[in-house]
Amino acid sequence: MKRLCLNIMKWFLPVLFISYMAGITLFTHSHVVNGVTIVHSHPFKKNSPHSHTTVEFQLIQLLNHLTATDGGIVIPCFSFIAILLCTVLCFPRQMACLASVQGVISLRAPPCVRFK
Repeated sequence: MKRLCLNIMKWFLPVLFISYMAGITLFTHSHVVNGVTIVHSHPFKKNSPHSHTTVEFQLIQLLNHLTATDGGIVIPCFSFIAILLCTVLCFPRQMACLASVQGVISLRAPPCVRFK
């Protein structure tokens, strides 16, 4: 059952995303209602005029409106910075470069060894 669900989702989610993106980019049009221009997109026939009710315009506005706050990103950002600083400052690594042979011109960098 789980395998069947995963197989369905493997095809359904990309098709849903592609159809949503096609709907919002390919069928953009506008309506003028009480002097206000409302621009939205949905599939429709180009040659036949159509209109929407007030409830439909409210639904379109609710579906197209996105409210994003920075509250969801602040904590992960600070956590990442804290872990990065802890890793760099608490676990320093020493590097030693081996010198090449004296008097020999070498065209490559000397090898480096990392000590913990």
